[in-house]
Amino acid sequence: MTKELDLNSMENCVCFNLRWVSRSLSQFFVSQLHHHGLLPTQTPILAALSVRQEASMAELSDWLAMDRTTLVRNLRPLERDGLIKATGKGRGNKVSLALTSKGRAALQKFLPDWQIAQQKIIKTLGKERWNEILRDLERAALALN
Repeated sequence: MTKELDLNSMENCVCFNLRWVSRSLSQFFVSQLHHHGLLPTQTPILAALSVRQEASMAELSDWLAMDRTTLVRNLRPLERDGLIKATGKGRGNKVSLALTSKGRAALQKFLPDWQIAQQKIIKTLGKERWNEILRDLERAALALN
Protein backbone atom coordinates (compact mmCIF):
# COMPACT_ATOMS: atom_id res chain seq x y z
CA MET A 1 0.00 0.00 0.00
CA THR A 2 1.49 3.35 -1.01
CA LYS A 3 1.56 6.30 1.32
CA GLU A 4 -0.64 9.17 0.20
CA LEU A 5 1.14 12.46 -0.39
CA ASP A 6 0.20 14.94 2.33
CA LEU A 7 1.03 18.39 0.89
CA ASN A 8 0.52 19.99 4.31
CA SER A 9 3.22 17.85 5.87
CA MET A 10 6.64 19.44 6.51
CA GLU A 11 8.30 16.37 5.00
CA ASN A 12 6.76 17.46 1.69
CA CYS A 13 7.87 21.10 1.94
CA VAL A 14 8.70 22.26 -1.59
CA CYS A 15 11.43 24.65 -0.45
CA PHE A 16 13.13 22.12 1.84
CA ASN A 17 13.06 19.34 -0.75
CA LEU A 18 14.38 21.52 -3.59
CA ARG A 19 17.20 22.81 -1.38
CA TRP A 20 18.01 19.28 -0.15
CA VAL A 21 18.20 17.94 -3.70
CA SER A 22 20.24 20.96 -4.77
CA ARG A 23 22.73 20.43 -1.93
CA SER A 24 23.01 16.72 -2.72
CA LEU A 25 23.63 17.32 -6.42
CA SER A 26 26.09 20.12 -5.67
CA GLN A 27 28.02 17.77 -3.36
CA PHE A 28 28.09 15.17 -6.14
CA PHE A 29 29.54 17.70 -8.59
CA VAL A 30 32.11 18.84 -6.00
CA SER A 31 33.19 15.23 -5.40
CA GLN A 32 33.53 14.57 -9.13
CA LEU A 33 35.26 17.83 -10.05
CA HIS A 34 37.15 19.03 -6.96
CA HIS A 35 40.52 18.29 -8.57
CA HIS A 36 39.92 21.21 -10.94
CA GLY A 37 39.80 23.67 -8.04
CA LEU A 38 36.46 25.08 -9.19
CA LEU A 39 33.14 25.01 -7.38
CA PRO A 40 29.76 24.37 -9.02
CA THR A 41 28.83 27.96 -8.13
CA GLN A 42 31.86 29.34 -10.00
CA THR A 43 31.70 27.40 -13.25
CA PRO A 44 28.51 29.06 -14.60
CA ILE A 45 30.31 32.40 -14.20
CA LEU A 46 33.24 31.18 -16.31
CA ALA A 47 30.88 29.66 -18.87
CA ALA A 48 28.84 32.87 -19.12
CA LEU A 49 31.98 34.95 -19.59
CA SER A 50 33.23 32.54 -22.25
CA VAL A 51 30.15 33.36 -24.33
CA ARG A 52 30.41 37.13 -23.88
CA GLN A 53 33.62 39.06 -24.32
CA GLU A 54 32.83 41.16 -21.29
CA ALA A 55 29.91 41.81 -18.94
CA SER A 56 29.13 44.18 -16.13
CA MET A 57 28.45 42.74 -12.70
CA ALA A 58 24.81 43.79 -13.05
CA GLU A 59 24.46 42.02 -16.41
CA LEU A 60 26.11 38.86 -15.13
CA SER A 61 24.02 38.90 -11.97
CA ASP A 62 20.82 39.20 -14.03
CA TRP A 63 21.91 36.63 -16.62
CA LEU A 64 22.77 34.01 -13.98
CA ALA A 65 19.83 34.95 -11.71
CA MET A 66 22.38 35.25 -8.92
CA ASP A 67 22.18 37.98 -6.29
CA ARG A 68 25.14 40.33 -6.36
CA THR A 69 26.55 39.40 -2.97
CA THR A 70 26.68 35.74 -4.04
CA LEU A 71 28.21 36.76 -7.35
CA VAL A 72 30.90 38.85 -5.62
CA ARG A 73 31.68 35.99 -3.22
CA ASN A 74 32.18 33.64 -6.18
CA LEU A 75 34.13 36.17 -8.25
CA ARG A 76 36.81 36.85 -5.65
CA PRO A 77 38.65 33.49 -5.90
CA LEU A 78 38.28 33.51 -9.70
CA GLU A 79 39.89 36.93 -9.88
CA ARG A 80 42.53 36.00 -7.27
CA ASP A 81 43.50 32.94 -9.33
CA GLY A 82 43.69 34.96 -12.54
CA LEU A 83 40.72 33.23 -14.23
CA ILE A 84 38.76 36.44 -14.65
CA LYS A 85 39.70 40.09 -14.81
CA ALA A 86 37.63 42.86 -13.25
CA THR A 87 38.16 46.38 -14.50
CA GLY A 88 36.64 49.60 -13.29
CA LYS A 89 35.73 50.67 -9.82
CA GLY A 90 32.60 50.97 -7.84
CA ARG A 91 29.54 48.86 -7.88
CA GLY A 92 27.24 47.20 -10.37
CA ASN A 93 27.46 48.52 -13.91
CA LYS A 94 30.80 50.25 -13.31
CA VAL A 95 32.73 46.97 -12.94
CA SER A 96 33.42 45.06 -16.12
CA LEU A 97 34.29 41.35 -16.02
CA ALA A 98 36.11 39.29 -18.61
CA LEU A 99 37.46 35.75 -18.85
CA THR A 100 41.24 35.62 -19.05
CA SER A 101 43.19 33.20 -21.24
CA LYS A 102 44.01 31.27 -18.05
CA GLY A 103 40.28 31.14 -17.26
CA ARG A 104 39.45 29.95 -20.76
CA ALA A 105 42.07 27.18 -20.48
CA ALA A 106 40.75 26.13 -17.04
CA LEU A 107 37.21 25.97 -18.39
CA GLN A 108 38.29 23.86 -21.39
CA LYS A 109 40.12 21.45 -19.08
CA PHE A 110 37.11 21.31 -16.74
CA LEU A 111 34.36 20.74 -19.34
CA PRO A 112 35.03 17.07 -20.26
CA ASP A 113 34.87 15.98 -16.61
CA TRP A 114 31.79 18.14 -16.04
CA GLN A 115 30.10 16.46 -19.03
CA ILE A 116 30.80 13.03 -17.51
CA ALA A 117 29.29 14.09 -14.18
CA GLN A 118 26.34 15.69 -15.96
CA GLN A 119 25.67 12.51 -17.95
CA LYS A 120 25.77 10.36 -14.78
CA ILE A 121 22.94 12.38 -13.29
CA ILE A 122 20.94 12.49 -16.50
CA LYS A 123 21.38 8.73 -16.93
CA THR A 124 20.13 8.19 -13.37
CA LEU A 125 17.03 10.31 -13.98
CA GLY A 126 16.53 9.39 -17.60
CA LYS A 127 16.92 12.02 -20.31
CA GLU A 128 13.20 12.38 -20.97
CA ARG A 129 12.41 12.69 -17.26
CA TRP A 130 15.22 15.25 -16.80
CA ASN A 131 13.76 17.35 -19.62
CA GLU A 132 10.32 17.17 -17.97
CA ILE A 133 11.75 18.16 -14.58
CA LEU A 134 13.61 21.09 -16.09
CA ARG A 135 10.52 22.27 -18.00
CA ASP A 136 8.39 22.00 -14.85
CA LEU A 137 10.91 23.92 -12.74
CA GLU A 138 11.25 26.63 -15.38
CA ARG A 139 7.47 26.94 -15.62
CA ALA A 140 7.18 27.28 -11.84
CA ALA A 141 9.96 29.87 -11.69
CA LEU A 142 8.39 31.96 -14.45
CA ALA A 143 4.92 31.74 -12.93
CA LEU A 144 6.14 32.87 -9.50
CA ASN A 145 8.20 35.83 -10.69
